[in-house]
Amino acid sequence: MTKEQIAQMIDISAVRADSTWNEIEQILEACQKYPFICVFTMPSMIDRIKDSVKALPNTGIGGIVGFPSGGDTTSMKVNQAKELVASGCDEIDMVMNIGKLKSGFYDEVKSDVLAVKEAVAPLPLKVIMEVCLLTDEELAKASEIIRDCGVAFLKTGTGWAGATTMHHIDIIKQTVGDSIPLKVAGGVRDLQTVLDMKAKGVSRFGIGFKSAIKIMEECE
Repeated sequence: MTKEQIAQMIDISAVRADSTWNEIEQILEACQKYPFICVFTMPSMIDRIKDSVKALPNTGIGGIVGFPSGGDTTSMKVNQAKELVASGCDEIDMVMNIGKLKSGFYDEVKSDVLAVKEAVAPLPLKVIMEVCLLTDEELAKASEIIRDCGVAFLKTGTGWAGATTMHHIDIIKQTVGDSIPLKVAGGVRDLQTVLDMKAKGVSRFGIGFKSAIKIMEECE
């Protein structure tokens, strides 16, 4: 793989509660050098990055919905999603209702996802499970629900709760195979991890800006 192909697998992000404008400026500078597929910031920073990212030929803007808990009402998520679409986002990542999943309210979890999917169409929707908070059985059930919603990607985490492991990927792949693309976020900090996870069938990564830049430097 070329370094450009690896960059096109990475959503570079600054989505911590304390992410600053200085950090986002570092992302924008890195995107001039590496064609990361998408830039993710907290929603309040999107207006500040929009013009700079739209000028890049290979990079889009990502928006986050229900972040990081997933516990907002569906109407709140839908309204947030619509605002993000209107602000110029190219992709949307939403957090599923983790509490309802763990409570067994599967129909409500699915309807929550479908409502946001409808609100952002035709933009691609990725749905976050937060694998570190789930048992293996819950992870398998969440994977099935997300697949059955027909969204663009199944995503492992927000990056707030901990690292995605090879075991998590194995459970997901055993459950849904290649029927839905998989994005990993949380704990991916070096090139070898990217390559090892890609070999297991991962096709996108959400990576904090420091690690994303480090990975590209490793490529070079």
